[in-house]
Amino acid sequence: MNARVTVLLDVVAEAVDPLESPESGAATSFNARIVTLQQPYMELTAREQVASASAVRIDTTEAVWLGEVEQCAAGADGFSIRVHLRHVLRDFETLARLAERFGTSTAKGVPVQI
Repeated sequence: MNARVTVLLDVVAEAVDPLESPESGAATSFNARIVTLQQPYMELTAREQVASASAVRIDTTEAVWLGEVEQCAAGADGFSIRVHLRHVLRDFETLARLAERFGTSTAKGVPVQI
């Protein structure tokens, strides 16, 4: 199954001085292929390397997955990426339940709207 991976927090880029690397805050996205999915882990192959402990978002036609890279190893066809999955949104109803669970925005006191 194909997926689109977005690196939400690159721990290597965050460790670099932002004055030396101003583009470090930009999210990186790339295509990947899901090899296995045995929750709470997902194995991907991609041409991009991702640092361990980086937060990632994985978009598929079935769901949006959020997780943390546990391992990224070079292989014959690019990189093998092991992600520890933390959350999955499979449909709009799941997103609505999350919004209800968190209630109102503490910053503005405004109810969460979807």
